[in-house]
Amino acid sequence: MNLRHSLIAMLVGTAVIGSGSALARDRDYDRCGNCGTVVDVEQVRHRDDHVGAGTAIGAIAGGVLGSTIGKGDGRTAATVGGAVAGGAIGHQVEKNNRGSDSAWRFRVDMDNGREVTVMQNDNPDVRNGDRVRVSNGRLQRF
Repeated sequence: MNLRHSLIAMLVGTAVIGSGSALARDRDYDRCGNCGTVVDVEQVRHRDDHVGAGTAIGAIAGGVLGSTIGKGDGRTAATVGGAVAGGAIGHQVEKNNRGSDSAWRFRVDMDNGREVTVMQNDNPDVRNGDRVRVSNGRLQRF
């Protein structure tokens, strides 16, 4: 009888220890206030209307070059035309150097019941159903 009671006690003890570690995992899962499940992944195109240094530098350079052409009203027209053309060229160069005009939009159902949308330029290999952490406005696999 003692052997039987000992075996039962060992089985019960093992079950209690195993469930304790499962409870600890569940508590850690619940504590992640910035974790959730990806419910939608979409690649989107965005338009950048930013006018930056490329436009300004191009306009100045075009204006300076245009001012060297002609005399009187012709010089004024050449200066204005050079500034406009230089600004357009500078803007295009800046836009091409800025990188891709596409981004990724992720919709995440957070563990706390909120829904969050995150936009970022890269996709860290995240798909629908993946567990993620949202940190500093970016997704991280969890």
